[in-house]
Amino acid sequence: MTQKQLLESVLLELKNIKSDMPNGELKQLAQDVEDMKEDMSDLKFTLLNPDNGVIVNTNKNTDFRVEMQSNEKDFQLQMRELEDIKRWKEGVTKALWIIFGSLVAIVARILMMHNGTA
Repeated sequence: MTQKQLLESVLLELKNIKSDMPNGELKQLAQDVEDMKEDMSDLKFTLLNPDNGVIVNTNKNTDFRVEMQSNEKDFQLQMRELEDIKRWKEGVTKALWIIFGSLVAIVARILMMHNGTA
C-alpha cells in the first residue's frame, strides 16, 4: 500500500467516524485530548525543570556518587588512622590507670609507715 492510499484510507475512516459520532462525543473527545496535552505538559515540566526536575536531581545524585567513589581511598586512610588513634588511646588509658594505682599505693604505704612510726 502506498502512502497516498494509506492517507486516503485514514481520511475515509475519519469521515466515517465523524459521520457516525454525535457532536457531543466529538467535543468530549476533543476535551479529553486537551486534558491529555495539559497532563503531558505538566509531566514534561516535572521531568525537565532546570531547578528541581527529575533529570537534574538524578544528575546531582550521580555527581555526588562519583565524588564519593573518588574519595573512597582518602576515607579508608582516615578510618585506619582513627582506629590507630583509638588503640593508642586505650593503651594510654591503661598506662594512666596503672600509674594512678601505683601512686595511690605509694601514698597509702607512706601514710601507713608514717602512722606506724609516729
